[in-house]
Amino acid sequence: MVSVKKPSMKRQKRRKPKRTKPTANKLSVLHQLCNFIPGQLVSKLARKHGVDKKARTFTPWSHVVALLYARLTHAIGLNDVCVMG
Repeated sequence: MVSVKKPSMKRQKRRKPKRTKPTANKLSVLHQLCNFIPGQLVSKLARKHGVDKKARTFTPWSHVVALLYARLTHAIGLNDVCVMG
């Protein structure tokens, strides 16, 4: 009888996938959208329409960011934005 050598069945160590934080080194979606808007465009339009003189606490840019945030989070009204943020 001829003996046949079976291939050895060594166990290979499985590598664990690296766990990364969702936004550790990456830009958030809101930040990426804000990067598409030219910075001077918002101020220029606010001056043109007189919005910057009427604003008390929000700058025109922070108002745009708040509106983008509300849109991304499917907020129905201002109360939703205030509670979520």
